[in-house]
Amino acid sequence: MVEKKTYYKYLMFFTAAFISCFIVQGVLLNRLILIGHGSYVTGGTFIFFMSPLIIDIVAEVYGFRIARQLLWLGIFAIIFLTISTAIVVRLPSPKFWEKTDDAYFISMHTLVRSAVAGIIAVFLGQFINIYLISKLKIFTRGRYFWLRSVSSSLIGDTITVATSIILIFYGRIQIKDLSSLLIPELAIMVSFTALGAVPALILARVTAKAENIYVYDLGISFNLFSLSTGDNDREKNSKLAT
Repeated sequence: MVEKKTYYKYLMFFTAAFISCFIVQGVLLNRLILIGHGSYVTGGTFIFFMSPLIIDIVAEVYGFRIARQLLWLGIFAIIFLTISTAIVVRLPSPKFWEKTDDAYFISMHTLVRSAVAGIIAVFLGQFINIYLISKLKIFTRGRYFWLRSVSSSLIGDTITVATSIILIFYGRIQIKDLSSLLIPELAIMVSFTALGAVPALILARVTAKAENIYVYDLGISFNLFSLSTGDNDREKNSKLAT
């Protein structure tokens, strides 16, 4: 008997948005922006907060396993970008292009370090984020998405931002200056996450209704290294939700 695969109408758009944000923020992390006297943030700050909100919506509507797979797709995209960049910036260029090539190398060669730091940060932070929001959904019986999203993102984002900032900039800027970067970065992230949780709630409800799905992650494996999406459990979970 041929199994009927689940088709999601809007998951592709969330996937495209998430991976786009993931790649853009990875490239912009090495650009520091002065926001006040002695305080600055990375260029990826104003993009990064969107990724946790997107992943929260996906975890809420489609479940932990789809969100987990989406995080892995983001990691694979960053790895591909990093390997491609590391190879291309080291290839020879024409003599008349040397100045431009030097500037390009300076701006892009640190992407490898940023990518490795980002992957570690995602493992430590964003997997915790989707785990918490999925578990809290069961505990609250699907209520209080705003509170669940903000609380899980607060924990996950704090771990992600702190880990990535330390790994990317340790040794490149003085230790005393790390606080001038880390504190504003966290403050902006928390503020944007709290404000964005309301639109995320509306979008999650609209998407769930449009997809005709409401998943509870009951009896599933929360193994981070599994890529299973659990298509066979959609009907089961939808019935449990009702």
